[in-house]
Amino acid sequence: MRHAQSKALHAYWQTRRQGGAAPHRADIEPQDIARLLGYVFILWRADPQHHIFRLAGTHLCDLYQREFREQNFLSLWRGHDRTHIQVVLEASITGCAPASVIARASSLDMHQLPVEISFLPLRGPSGTIDRTLGLFQPLDTTDAFKGRPVVRTSLREIHPPATPGHIFPGLATDDQGRVQKVANDR
Repeated sequence: MRHAQSKALHAYWQTRRQGGAAPHRADIEPQDIARLLGYVFILWRADPQHHIFRLAGTHLCDLYQREFREQNFLSLWRGHDRTHIQVVLEASITGCAPASVIARASSLDMHQLPVEISFLPLRGPSGTIDRTLGLFQPLDTTDAFKGRPVVRTSLREIHPPATPGHIFPGLATDDQGRVQKVANDR
């Protein structure tokens, strides 16, 4: 995670875990992350194809000029980007590890905004890890978007969970977790 706000949310998530795999959704206190709330979101995993917004910060909704509650997060993405985002979300939840991506939000008149999107797994009411605490952090000023909604979000970089076997099962790793073999190595 690059941006100071992303790092701050990650550090907060770490403290709320209390040594466990992931904190419970109820352990996340809005007042603790008040300065981040405008770009914070929480997703509920209904199934692999549907990561539904349970909460979306006002700045995020303002950027897209729409309400996200009960909408599928994957609907922000097209084609291969959607597939990649789905895999990263699934890997973060199943591997119980943070992940992030760098994306570009674009308006109809081609204003562009680089953003870092962080994904941190959470436990739902049943204790199952089926939620994601996220942060949609602009990496530049949003001034050019005043009155213009984001109409396209495109993926630029993927920073998958730290454990390679969770995103690509079967990858051979050494005793320090580094990938030993990948495609086209031989």
